[in-house]
Amino acid sequence: MENESNASGRDQLGQLGQLDQVADARRRLAGHAGFPTAYWVIFGVALVAMAGLPIWMDLLGADYNAYVSWGLAAIALGSAAFSVARRRRSGVYLPKRIGSYPGARPIWLAALAITVVGFGVIAALVRFEQQGIALLVLPVVAIAVFVAQVKTRAAMRRDIEEGRVRP
Repeated sequence: MENESNASGRDQLGQLGQLDQVADARRRLAGHAGFPTAYWVIFGVALVAMAGLPIWMDLLGADYNAYVSWGLAAIALGSAAFSVARRRRSGVYLPKRIGSYPGARPIWLAALAITVVGFGVIAALVRFEQQGIALLVLPVVAIAVFVAQVKTRAAMRRDIEEGRVRP
């Protein structure tokens, strides 16, 4: 009888050790959902540049439209290259679809709504020749989108740590 209780105690300790290993693996994997500080700095600058696109187009005039288009293409290619290089270097391929992270999806949808409405407001202000007000609205929109993106990444990390990620 005593041998049976010792065996069941060892099984429970073994299972507990396995659960600790799984939790540790999830924590290490969740670390890959975060981005380095340099990424967030560059993201913030690019966010202001892209959110202010109607303002810059109006100030620069039609002569510079091609440069703006090439600038946007460079930002998109740089972002894609960073993502691919990061995945290859780490060897960790996290799901790309936001629907895979149930805790992050509502925050991401809010960020999307803020982006669309903010860009629309800035474009409308520029259209009605209110560039001064548009320049005041620009940092508010950029900060709101930035905070929402940081919160989305944090929610993704929590979902990974808690094992709620769907393929």
